[in-house]
Amino acid sequence: MNKNVTSKEELIAAALKIAANEGIHKVSIRNIANECSISTGVIYNYFPTKADLIFSIVSSFWDGVACELSDLSASGGSFIEFTSAYYNIIYKKISAFEQGWLTQMENLPDDDKRRGRALETQCFCYLKSLLADALKLDTSVSRDIWSEDYPMEEFIDFLFWHIMSMLRGRQEDCSFFLKTIKRILYK
Repeated sequence: MNKNVTSKEELIAAALKIAANEGIHKVSIRNIANECSISTGVIYNYFPTKADLIFSIVSSFWDGVACELSDLSASGGSFIEFTSAYYNIIYKKISAFEQGWLTQMENLPDDDKRRGRALETQCFCYLKSLLADALKLDTSVSRDIWSEDYPMEEFIDFLFWHIMSMLRGRQEDCSFFLKTIKRILYK
């Protein structure tokens, strides 16, 4: 146990490895210390509380998802193709983490839950912006579909809410959702 940890990122990587292999419920200060061959005290230098550790793990997880989605958005194509790939990427990534992750978040003190919601809001704003950017790039979608009464921003909020609802329900197939979007956008 005399190995020097080089960075906070190394600890997060170890935590993500544990979460991926054993489930996020197995992520603990002690298990990360064992994985990195260090004492638990070293981890507390980087993460004063377990909540700090969990938020760093969740943030790192969503950063990885966002990075993969950013690569996707650069490729262009139809909004339907983008949304299908977007959903599938998030579905696959979240499947391994979701159950234990939600339990971990529910068990946090109220102040930490508020911090978690703020982190979630920040992440979700970015994910929504990727949807909006992809929609704007699809030249097959008529621009006159949007109005003061029917703003694109509210449409994106509507889509994102349904995407998150399907993910929470572990719905792997989003084809009906995509058909519905297609009927709305492509007349």
